[in-house]
Amino acid sequence: MKDTACKLNFIYRITQRSASAGNLKYLSLAGNDVLSLVSPCSAVSTASRKLGQSNPRVKAGLLMFSLLLLANCATMVGNLDSTNADLSSSYAVKSFENKKQDSQALETRDPRSYYHYLMAVKAEKGYQLEQAALHYKEVVQHDPETERFHEKWIRLLLRTGQLDEAVRAGQNALARFPENEDIEMILGDILASQGKVEEAITHYDRVSQISSDNARAPLLKGSLLEGLGQFDRALDEFKKGAMIEPNNPLIQFYLGRAYLRANQLQEAEKSLEKSVSLKPNLLQARHHFAWVLERQGKTIAALKEYGLLLKMKPDNVYIKNRVSQLHASGSLSPEGPRGDEGIPLELEKQPNIHMRIATIYFEQTLYMEALEEFQLVLAEHDYKDPHVLMARIYEIHGRLDIAVKEFEKLRKLEPKSIDVILYTARLYSLMKKTQNSVTLLVEAIEMEPDNHQLHHSLALAYMAQNENDKAIEHMGKALALNSKKDSYYFELGALMEKAGDYKGAMENMRLAIELNPLHSNAHNFLGYMYALEGHDLDQALVHLKKALTTQPRNGYFLDSLGWIYFKKGDSKKALTQIQKAMIYTDPDPVLYDHLGDILFSLKNYDEASGAWKNSLFLTVNPKGDLGGELPDPQTLKNKIEKVRNFLQQNY
Repeated sequence: MKDTACKLNFIYRITQRSASAGNLKYLSLAGNDVLSLVSPCSAVSTASRKLGQSNPRVKAGLLMFSLLLLANCATMVGNLDSTNADLSSSYAVKSFENKKQDSQALETRDPRSYYHYLMAVKAEKGYQLEQAALHYKEVVQHDPETERFHEKWIRLLLRTGQLDEAVRAGQNALARFPENEDIEMILGDILASQGKVEEAITHYDRVSQISSDNARAPLLKGSLLEGLGQFDRALDEFKKGAMIEPNNPLIQFYLGRAYLRANQLQEAEKSLEKSVSLKPNLLQARHHFAWVLERQGKTIAALKEYGLLLKMKPDNVYIKNRVSQLHASGSLSPEGPRGDEGIPLELEKQPNIHMRIATIYFEQTLYMEALEEFQLVLAEHDYKDPHVLMARIYEIHGRLDIAVKEFEKLRKLEPKSIDVILYTARLYSLMKKTQNSVTLLVEAIEMEPDNHQLHHSLALAYMAQNENDKAIEHMGKALALNSKKDSYYFELGALMEKAGDYKGAMENMRLAIELNPLHSNAHNFLGYMYALEGHDLDQALVHLKKALTTQPRNGYFLDSLGWIYFKKGDSKKALTQIQKAMIYTDPDPVLYDHLGDILFSLKNYDEASGAWKNSLFLTVNPKGDLGGELPDPQTLKNKIEKVRNFLQQNY
């Protein structure tokens, strides 16, 4: 608590100095990565001293620098969950409160808002979105007149699924800032997802009044009007959206669909063709495009589009039927158009519009925006796809804890889904919670004992726990259920090698290669095993060269090749390959051990000793799980001692 108060005191003094020069602006940290710096707190006091000696422009810059450093100081004590800290006793807050009582026209801002702002930025950077929302709530409380902080808080509430609170916060913000189109838009989206259609439309209309270049509002309003059966009004809204953003594939899709409903087939064709040209993988648009071509008797063109769809969706029964009927009739199906407005029943039901928008954002790696849309989807209907993609976003950003929570929600929705179980188990493994994976997979195998994927995943989980016998057992069961997986043979071979069954290991590697002649890892394994045994070195060389044809820059393959040359007595070639290997790998104790052996054979004794010392250091102090066998420390010590004695005796 004392440290926090000191930080606030410093913020207050800095802002006081800055205020006199008219530089009291909130910081814009977008695009700055400096929060990741770790700087001593003393640097802050140095910056503050210099600040008092600089001109106003320099002061503003140093203010930013000082506050950024302060953010890092803040992370050195405690964690980001500091939203409930009692800061009222700090000198900074007391001074601010005294000034507030003395004068209505304060030049400074509440130092608590600065503090929570910096904490919010830090939290958001680490994808601690709920913490960021809590800090922005504090920022808004202490600085209610800064519009963009209200918007930021509301967006974070939306991104974390706190929709009711987001609505309340949005309504309060609009009372203060009635011309904020972004907050109007957010409220419209949330209310629509909650089924409050008329209220949502009111907000979308307000957005269109505030801004004439917002295409999202007419798009979303049009989709709501479609749901109400007001197709003419919906068409008008989609037209407005297309005028604002003519190259938006989603708007062109909805416009084409609306034209199709209105039986304006030529206009529908133009819009749908534009949609698929702008976004070829928008399958719904291509479905409708094929249909409108079919409606107009453009059989060849329709068949072409259906053919493209079948390549992307080969098991789609509806498309297969359309193709068969077109081939049989040469024109439109005898049954004619289906659906009330000329849209087949198979195409009538479409995915949630926010799901479409979210997917586009996800493809564009606009993950924060995608999270907003996914939450709107889930508010309307809880189903699999949003959870999967949200989990993927959190996994990408290293938040495996949140990713696994999304999959645990999915397990409640689809408790018997093998895909969900497998993905959840994988996340637990990545989190080093392998026992969770084991428990989950054992339960799944009880439901589906003949599922080879489950046995394979369980084998890998047991492998991570160093339970080799169980791992071998379940890998064997996986192979018995699916003998065509080359990767299963390879992994079983690796397990057998670890258990000391070298013959069984090599046999499984050969089987892997039979199924996949380009299995580079299996080739490398066999080549290296031949080299270790010291026989059939020519065959070992063949395997390693095959491995390197597919992965020429694999450092471990190059190490194996070098070791084969060493065993064949060609130490110079061996040295060349080992040196190449070290370019493409992180420091590895086995490579240094091999390098030492090769250098010793070339009579480079000092360098050999150095290589073995490096190997010993990396063996005793490993960085992470290196996998495979490590050199024996005592053997390395003996090699180093051997060199030392040799040099003492001969030099």
